Amino acid sequence: MRKMKALVLALPSLALLCGEVGIGLTASAAFSAPAYAAEKQTVSAKVGKPIKEAQDLAKQKKFREALAKIKEAQSIPGKTPYEENVINEFLAYVQLNLGDYGGAANAYEATLNSGQLSAAQQKQRLDQLVKLYYQAKNYPKVVQTGNRYLKEAGPNTDIGLLIAQTYYVQKDYPHAIEATQALIKMANQANQPVKEDWLKMLMSSQYALNKDADRIATLEQLLTKFPSQAYWQDMLNYVQSNARGDRQNLEIYRLKAATGVLKEKEYVSMAQLAMAVGLPGEAKTILEKGFNSKVLGQGANKDREQRLLNLANTQVAADQKGLPQQEKEANAASTGDADVKLGETYISYGDYAKGIEAIKRGLAKGNVKAVDEANMDLGMAYLASKRKSDAIAAFKAVPATSNLNRVAKLWIIYAQNAKS
Repeated sequence: MRKMKALVLALPSLALLCGEVGIGLTASAAFSAPAYAAEKQTVSAKVGKPIKEAQDLAKQKKFREALAKIKEAQSIPGKTPYEENVINEFLAYVQLNLGDYGGAANAYEATLNSGQLSAAQQKQRLDQLVKLYYQAKNYPKVVQTGNRYLKEAGPNTDIGLLIAQTYYVQKDYPHAIEATQALIKMANQANQPVKEDWLKMLMSSQYALNKDADRIATLEQLLTKFPSQAYWQDMLNYVQSNARGDRQNLEIYRLKAATGVLKEKEYVSMAQLAMAVGLPGEAKTILEKGFNSKVLGQGANKDREQRLLNLANTQVAADQKGLPQQEKEANAASTGDADVKLGETYISYGDYAKGIEAIKRGLAKGNVKAVDEANMDLGMAYLASKRKSDAIAAFKAVPATSNLNRVAKLWIIYAQNAKS
């Protein structure tokens, strides 16, 4: 979540005779000297005396004493609007230095309504007020003044963010969602980058309201723009909680392995699924990866895990012995299923070139029962071969009606962020 910067203050400079007032504030309370009518206005000697004394005291960082002098100036009757404005400018400066953000905001509000500021300075003052009200935790005024700024001054993502954060810290999640979506739209229209924290705030608000579909859509945006293992873990766990069938689970495990979020028990589950669909080579590869990284073979289940690896090795030996016959049968087949299965087998052994060739041949023959699975295999083989655009095209070919479509979309996100 974005944090407000500390206020950095500079002592105002006062030229009483020519009526120029300047309060230099950087960070969230930046201020520049107001512009007045063409005819310069002046401060009377009676009002100017306590203001000058307040300035001298502020230079010595005696802000409480300076505040007393400003109040003395406030008590003088018959002041002009210009003098009232000068007093409020100095009052805001002193209160900011005293950490009284609410008091400073009230003084600045008075200057905003004084008629003494130019249009540009009114815009700047509104900006200051939104930030001061946020510092003072005057949340209704943040929203009110922030919306006034956006209406009168135009789009500003800093202001939009403060409005969204104001709703969020108050746990007004419906308005937080609305304001954050408006903020994101504002950034997109201005060709400004959407920040990760904005999306996290949006997702958190959606989660609080049990808007699961919206939350997952936002998580998808986070994965697209700011990929991380934490986001992949959340997304893939969610998808897997709704998975149906061994093949969909295997595809999810494959993506978990690619993104580095596969857990200890999942190595075994993935290997068992691979063996169940006739891919002992893939089972062997994932089990060996688990043993080499010390994820497997260490705990109470190490004997069971070793037996599974032994079984995978036995099946691999038999599978590879039968590959020449499988190739012959696939070449002779009039439909494409045998070629697709052959291609999948090649891919499971890391021979991506032969795997791609066989699957493309099978798809060209037609009458393939599981075109979605074939395209998933093709996409992963292309990606492993550093052919990103071909991989994305293959994943896009998985029909929307397939239960593998969601996983295919996630593979596209992964492929888009993968190094060529």
